[in-house]
Amino acid sequence: MEVIVVRRGVVHKRAVVAVAHTLQDGGVVLVPGDTSYLLAIQVGNKKALERLNKIKKQPKRKYYSVMLKDFGDIAHYTDISNVQYRVMKRALPGPYTFIVKASREIPKIMLQKRKEIGIRMPDNPFMQALLEEISKPLLVTTAHVDNRDFFEDPDEQSDGWENCVDFLIDAGMVPAELTSIIDMSGDEWEVKREGKGDTSLL
Repeated sequence: MEVIVVRRGVVHKRAVVAVAHTLQDGGVVLVPGDTSYLLAIQVGNKKALERLNKIKKQPKRKYYSVMLKDFGDIAHYTDISNVQYRVMKRALPGPYTFIVKASREIPKIMLQKRKEIGIRMPDNPFMQALLEEISKPLLVTTAHVDNRDFFEDPDEQSDGWENCVDFLIDAGMVPAELTSIIDMSGDEWEVKREGKGDTSLL
């Protein structure tokens, strides 16, 4: 596992480029997001998805999120109405996951026979720069496995991860918080989880 230490909230170009190359080569990375450290792969890479499932100890993980760069990506990779678009515009970028219908641009291996995906847009300079560099969506999940603690502090918790991931971006302590999940895939919208994002704004 290669490690680059960065300051949280600061974009380090060398780190962004190195992680982007790792993702493009089918790697799995551990990076600081806007709510927690995240495990991430590039959307569409089957071998990387199999590795991620193995790390998470899920033969067919059901609820990974797709992290998108901007609203142009949302229009491209999802099938949403104008009303849904306006609601998401009020919340994103930010700590929300919206479950919506996927467009045909999302590879089938990422959907696990479903038609819906959870989408995120990060309010985080490093992740925004990484998405810009790689020019493709990322599949992400909170760095947490079974009954182990959430990965929050690389100085204390790197043991056990070095053989799982190819790259760690060490931004110091990042307290783990969960996104708020809003299911907009059906006729009735539903808040599935109250997290960091204020759902009253929606």
